[in-house]
Amino acid sequence: MKKTFLWMAAILLMGCENAIVGDGEFTDERIVEFSFSLDGTTRALPAEFFNKLHLQLFNDDGSKVFAQVKTQNIDDANFGTFSVGVPVGSYTVVAVGHSSARSATLSSPQQVQFTASNGEKLTDTFCCCQQIVVDDDHEAFTLDMYRVGAMVQFCFADDESELPVNFAHVRIEYTGGSANFSPMTLQGITRSTQSELRTTNGIHIDQVFTFPYMSDTGSLKMTVTALDV
Repeated sequence: MKKTFLWMAAILLMGCENAIVGDGEFTDERIVEFSFSLDGTTRALPAEFFNKLHLQLFNDDGSKVFAQVKTQNIDDANFGTFSVGVPVGSYTVVAVGHSSARSATLSSPQQVQFTASNGEKLTDTFCCCQQIVVDDDHEAFTLDMYRVGAMVQFCFADDESELPVNFAHVRIEYTGGSANFSPMTLQGITRSTQSELRTTNGIHIDQVFTFPYMSDTGSLKMTVTALDV
């Protein structure tokens, strides 16, 4: 009985050790801080460009590090800075900033998808995709985010007083854009036809954003129809 007790105690003590994984190395986590610069300038704050920020890390095999994407809203404390626990290793970081009511899904370093409901529109969008190594010497990163979308804004040549009184909305239909893009190339990855109904603001129409699908022409084909309802 005494030998059995000692053997079980040894198992319990061994169970308190760090778990051995892979080829015999121990798991080792670091608290890593991510901050962001916009279009190459550290003086530009994320809150000046968007109100939602998402972060996901991908392992070398493409699997996600976080079960749920890390998300911040502009009202959150320290908006634009993430402090997260990450095991030592090499990763691809993908971060996306936008102001859309659409839901952004960070599927992989090759695909970010915006899912729409009730005609919600895209907004000015920024993204970074960067490879990093987390270890004792690398526990803080400032990542460069770059503008992804293209913006179109219409201004009628007519004087505002010359517009019909019942001119209230415009329908904008366009092809050559995409609601999905690749963080690696910052280009649209699906060719789609999109339609939006916009309220006019005098002689101006609100900005229209899309992710250009780089076809042979690299252009957007847009049709604008004036409506009285």
